[in-house]
Amino acid sequence: MAALDRYRVNQKKHRHIVIARMLQSTVALAVLTSWATGFVPVPQKNVVTKTRTEGMTSFVRLGRLIAKTSHGHLAARGEDDEDEDDIDLSDQDWRAFRAKLVMTEPTTSENSASSTEPSSTTTLQDEDDLDGIGSVFASPTSGVSVEEDVIEGGTGMEGSTSFLTPLDPSQWAYDSGNVIEQGAVILGGVEQEFGFGLRQQYFHKAAILVLDHDDSTFTKGIILNRPSDRMLADDVNEVLWRVWCGGDVQGINSPNPEIVCLHSLNLPLMGEDAAPASVQVMKDIQWTTFDNAKDLVKMGVAKPTDFWVFCGYAGWGPGQLMGELDRKSWYMVATDSQTLLKELARQSSSADPRDAGLDTWELLMNMIGRGETVEECSGDFDDLMLKEWAREHLLSIEAGGGAMRSQQDAALEEVDSMKQTSLPIDRLLKRVSAAVKANDVTVGSLVRASSADRSPFLLQKQEFHKSLVLIISDDENLTVGCILNRPASKGLTLEQIDKKTLEKKTLTMPLRFGGEYAVKGKENLLWLHCNPDLREANVGSEVGVASKDNIWKCTQDEALGAVSNGLATPSDFLVVSGVCVWTKGEGGTARGIQGEVQKGSFEVIASDSVPSVWDCLLKQEVVTPLNLLKTIRTGNQAWEVGGTSNNQGDPSQDSSKAAQDMTVLDGIGEGYDEEDDSLVFKSDKKISSLCDDALQTWVATFLLGSPGLGA
Repeated sequence: MAALDRYRVNQKKHRHIVIARMLQSTVALAVLTSWATGFVPVPQKNVVTKTRTEGMTSFVRLGRLIAKTSHGHLAARGEDDEDEDDIDLSDQDWRAFRAKLVMTEPTTSENSASSTEPSSTTTLQDEDDLDGIGSVFASPTSGVSVEEDVIEGGTGMEGSTSFLTPLDPSQWAYDSGNVIEQGAVILGGVEQEFGFGLRQQYFHKAAILVLDHDDSTFTKGIILNRPSDRMLADDVNEVLWRVWCGGDVQGINSPNPEIVCLHSLNLPLMGEDAAPASVQVMKDIQWTTFDNAKDLVKMGVAKPTDFWVFCGYAGWGPGQLMGELDRKSWYMVATDSQTLLKELARQSSSADPRDAGLDTWELLMNMIGRGETVEECSGDFDDLMLKEWAREHLLSIEAGGGAMRSQQDAALEEVDSMKQTSLPIDRLLKRVSAAVKANDVTVGSLVRASSADRSPFLLQKQEFHKSLVLIISDDENLTVGCILNRPASKGLTLEQIDKKTLEKKTLTMPLRFGGEYAVKGKENLLWLHCNPDLREANVGSEVGVASKDNIWKCTQDEALGAVSNGLATPSDFLVVSGVCVWTKGEGGTARGIQGEVQKGSFEVIASDSVPSVWDCLLKQEVVTPLNLLKTIRTGNQAWEVGGTSNNQGDPSQDSSKAAQDMTVLDGIGEGYDEEDDSLVFKSDKKISSLCDDALQTWVATFLLGSPGLGA
C-alpha cells in the first residue's frame, strides 16, 4: 500500500498546480486578464444570457468550482463566492467540460471578424444550467449548434475543421499542446528526424496514459496499445491473467517486472486502515497493484477479466518529457475515459499482438485532427519494425513468436530440449554441426552474420546484419572482434611520394567502423592486410595461427614503411577503428563468439574463402550520400562470397532462395498473406528485405549522420 499512499500525498500536494494547468490548457489566458480587472456576474439561474466571451469567463469560474468541490477550498475573487459553496461538481468529469470549451473556442480570425459585428446572444431556460456553462452544450433546438460552432472555429491543423472526430456523443479528444498532466495521453510522434525504427520500437506510435506527473521529480505512464497473448500465473486464485507491455522500465523482459492493473470498477476499501484499493487516474479509470487485484478476485468482488494487467512503465525525469515534446517526439492529447476503455476492451477481445496496437494510435490521431499524418506514415519502415518487435516480444512461442524470452534463453532451452526429446534428423544434424563449428572458432577466424531470412540483428545491433567479423582476441572472459565491411563517412588521408617523379599524391583510405567499443592507447587504429608479399616480408604479424590465407595485422608505421619501400600500396590495407565484444559467463548464458555461432547468429567462413572476401572488401570506399547504396551492396557481396563454400550441398539454402523469389498470391488482402512467416504481418514486405532496410537505415544514421537517407 506504500505506493498508493505516496500517490495520494503527491496528488494532494500538487492539486493547485493541476487546476492552474487546466485553466491554461483551455486557452483562457486572455480571459484571465479580464478576470483580474473585474469578474462577470453570474446571470439569473432560470434565464441565462451568454455571449461567447462570457462562456470562457464562466469556465474560469467553473475551474474554481471544481477546485473547491474536488480538492477543498481554493481562494478566489468575486462577489459570488458565497453562492458557489452549495454547488457540487464532484461527480462530474471536469475534463469533459474543458474539452467542450476548447473544441468550441473560435479561432483568432473569427474573433477579429466578430468584433466588428454585434455579438450574438442566446437565451436558455434550464434550471440545471450552472453559471452559464449549459449553453456550451446546447442542442440545436435551443438555438445554438455545437457542431456548427466547432466547424466555424476549426483547429488550424492539416486543414481539419474540428478538434474532434466524434465516435458517439460522449467521446472526445483534442491536441493539448505541451500540457502534461495525470490522465493525459502521450501519442508517439512521427515528425522527428530520428524515430524508433532502430531502437525502442515499442515507443513507435505508442499511446501512453500518464499515471502521475510532477514537473520537479518524475513523470510515469503506461503504454495502452501493446497487448500480448502471454498469461501471468496467479498463485492466490489459480487463474491466468493476460499481460500487456506497459513500458521498458521493469518491463516484460525484466526478472522482476512492475505490474500495474487498470480497471473501471467501484471497489471497496481494503486493509486495516480502510485505505482505498486503487488510485484514480481520471474519471472511471483507476489503477491498483497486482497483489490488490488478486485479493479482490479472491474476495469475489472482481474477476481477472475486469483488469488490464501491464508489465513495466515508461518514465521521464524532470523536464525530459517537455524537451522531447519540443522535438516533436510526442503529441499530448486530452481525451475521455470511455474512448480509452472502449479501446482497451476491443484490444482485449480481438486484437492480434502482431498488429502492435497501431489502430489505437490511428484512432486517437484522427480524433485530434491529424488524419493526414496517419495516412502519410502508414506502413512505413518504423511501422514494419514495430510489428516485428511485437512478434518477437508480445506473441507467445506457441503462436510462433518469442514473447518475454531473450534469444539466448530460447537457444539454451532448445539445446536442453535436445537432450530430452527427439528432433527431426535434419534439425539435429544442424545443431550438431553448429556445435562443432563453434569449437573451431579461434583467434584469426573470420565469421559472417547469419544467413537466415529473419536476421537475429533485425531489432537491435543492426550493424551486424550481413557483417564480416575478424576475431582478434579470445580468452576465458570475453571475445573481441572487429567488423570489416562497414566503411564510415570519414577517411584517413595519406601523402604518398612517387619515387620516380618525386610527385606527392594525396590518398584517402576508408576508415572502417569495427564496433561500438573504442580502443584506447597509441595504436587506436587497427591496420590489416592479406597480401602474400607482405607476409613474406614479415610486415606485421599473423592474427591467430599462421596460415597462407590468414589476415595479418600491423602498425601504422609498418604499413607506411611498406608503402614507402614499394612493397605495397595504401589500397592493400584495411584500417579499422573500434571493436565489438562478446562476454563469457558461468552457466553458459554468455559464451562469447562460440555461443553466437552455436545458436546460429554467426557462421564460420572457410579459410580458403578469405582471399576472395578480402578482394571484395578492398572495393569499398568512404561512404557518402551518393554512394551509400553502392557501398552497402559491395559489403553485402563480400558477405555472400564468404558463404559460398558453407552453402554447398545444403538444400535448405536453395529452397530458402526459391521461397524468397516466390510471388505471394494468398491472404486476406491483395499482395500479402498474414500467415506467411517470410513476410511482415499483414504486409507484402519480405522479412529479408526489411533486414536490409534496417542495415541501410543504421548506416545512414550512425555512420553517415543522415537519418533521412534510411529506408
